[in-house]
Order: sequence, then structure tokens, then C-alpha cells
Amino acid sequence: MTAVKIDVESKAVKKRIKSLSRNLKNVHQPLEECGLVLVRSITKNFKIGGRPTKWKPSKRATQTGGKTLIKTARLLRSITKKVIGKVLYVGTNVKYAAIHHFGGKIKKNATVKKHWRYMDQAFGKPIPARNVLVASHKRQMNTQIEARPYLRVQNSDWRIINRIFNDHVMGSK
Repeated sequence: MTAVKIDVESKAVKKRIKSLSRNLKNVHQPLEECGLVLVRSITKNFKIGGRPTKWKPSKRATQTGGKTLIKTARLLRSITKKVIGKVLYVGTNVKYAAIHHFGGKIKKNATVKKHWRYMDQAFGKPIPARNVLVASHKRQMNTQIEARPYLRVQNSDWRIINRIFNDHVMGSK
């Protein structure tokens, strides 16, 4: 077996190794920086409409000319980062986030509240226009939601994250 033995006797080298070791223990700052990179990248996913593969446009976006997953931008604005100990969490607390990210079927009974509806046709035939009070009622929902993975780490993000940690360990920051 071939081996290389490095004997470190220099005070400067020992000091540098101690410094690098200390930098490895305190990862809060680089994790915060990585969190910012990921939140920016996820925001870009929303603005572009999916990366690296574009999302299938939603019915609403197609009908209104809007963007998929950005009706009120609540989901987009809810993306946050948090560092706890040596762990970085990036995500959202919005209830409907998972179904949009992973896709799936929504099957439930919804209660429709009493409301007014404007009617100017019935059974496809025109009628005199009027407002009608619709009573509260139950309605069966059965909807398929396409998967639109927005919490994705891009290859370019990994390169930036690597650079952040390299700079941190080597003491550049």
C-alpha cells in the first residue's frame, strides 16, 4: 500500500487547521445564505412556470391569461427558510401546498353557502335577466390536480451552495 504521511509541526499550519475545524462546527451563517439562494430559486420557479420542465398550464391560467400557481400569490409569498441547529428548512405552511407540488385527487363534499346568482338563461335558452337566491347546499368535489413541483433545487443552486460552503470552510467569509 502506498501512503503519504504529513507531519504538521508549523504553528501557522496548526492554527489554520484549527480555524478550518471551527468553521466546520459553525454552519448557521452558510445555511442562512443557502436558504436565501433556495427561496430565490423557488420564486424563479413560480415566475418561469416550472424548471427545468415547464408545468402544464392550469385551467384558470389558460382561461384568464394568468400564471399557473399564481392567482393570489399566497403560495409564492409563503415560501420561507429557517435554520434550526445544523438543519435548513425551506418550505411553506399553506394547506394546499402539497397537492400542488405532488399532484393528486381531491374528493370531498363541500358546503356551498347561500348566495345570489345572476341568471339570463336556463337550460341553454335565454330568459328575462334576474337575480336568484340560491340556498345553501352540499356539492361533491372530484378534482384531479396536476403535479407542479415548485420546491425544486436546480443544478445551478447546488453549485452556488457548494461555493458558499467552500468559502465558509476556507474562511473567505
